[in-house]
Amino acid sequence: MKRFLSLSWIVILLMSCSEGSYKEPKLPSKGLKIMIQTDFEGVTGVVNFDEIYPGHEHFDRNCRILTNEVNAAIEGAVAAGASEIIVRDGHAGNINVNPVLLDKRAKLIRGRVPGNPTTMVLGIDSTYDALLFIGAHSRAGEQKGVLSHTMSLDVLDFRINGKPLFEAAYNSLYAGQFGVPVVFLAGDDAACREAIDNFGNIDTVVTKYSFGRTCAMNKSPEIVYDLIREGVKSALLDLNKGCIFRIEPPYKMEVLVKEGIGQKFVTHTSDTLEVVMEKFWGNL
Repeated sequence: MKRFLSLSWIVILLMSCSEGSYKEPKLPSKGLKIMIQTDFEGVTGVVNFDEIYPGHEHFDRNCRILTNEVNAAIEGAVAAGASEIIVRDGHAGNINVNPVLLDKRAKLIRGRVPGNPTTMVLGIDSTYDALLFIGAHSRAGEQKGVLSHTMSLDVLDFRINGKPLFEAAYNSLYAGQFGVPVVFLAGDDAACREAIDNFGNIDTVVTKYSFGRTCAMNKSPEIVYDLIREGVKSALLDLNKGCIFRIEPPYKMEVLVKEGIGQKFVTHTSDTLEVVMEKFWGNL
C-alpha cells in the first residue's frame, strides 16, 4: 500500500511539472566581463562639491566610502559569476578610487587622455557584457538633484535629438554602439529617476534623498553597501532587464554653456556619434 502511495505522489509531481508550474531555476551567468564606471557626486554622505576634491578635510574619507561602494558592486558581480571586472574612475582627475583598498579581483583604469570625449568609459568595447554606474548624479538644470551637472558646471543644458541627457546616459549612449547594456545604477534619488526614465526598469540603488543641490538625507554607508551588493548581483543574473541605450542618427547636439557673464548656445549635427561628442566636449 505504501509503495502504491509513493508511486501516486510521483505521478502527481510529474503531471504538475508538465503543466508548467515548475520553472527551471536561472543559473548564475559565468564569465561575464563588466565595467563599473564611478563618479563621486552620487556617493552617500557627499553634499558639497569641495569635499570631493583633494585638499578638503573630508576628501580621503569620501574616497574610502566611494571605494567601498565599488567593492560592494564587485562582490555582487562576482556572486553573479563575473570573471573580469574593470573599474573606470570617472570623476575629475580620475584618481578618486583608492587602489590600496580596492577589491583585488578588479582592475582599475585611472587618469585621463586629454580631449577624449569617451573618458568616463575609456576602453569600453564589444567584449564587455554590461556597464554599471556607482556614484551617479542628475543632469544640468535639475535643481532637486545633489550636485547636479553635466560634465561641467558651465553646462546649463545638454541634449541630443532634443532629449536631455545626464552623464550616465551620455556614457551609455557610447557603450550602446558596441551593444553593451547598462544594467545598474547607484546614486541619489534624482539620478535613479533619470536612470528609469532613460533605461527603463534597470536595477537602481538610492544612496540619498535630495532636498536641493547641496543638501540631502543620506543613508548609512553600511546600508548602501548591502543594497549595492544585492542590486548588482540581481542585475547581472538577469541581463534581459538591461538597456542597450541608443538614439537613432543623425545626432543633433545642443548645448547651452556659460561664457563670461553671458551664455553661449552651440549646436552640431552628424551621423557619427563621436563627432557630436567631440563638439560637446570642445565647448566645456
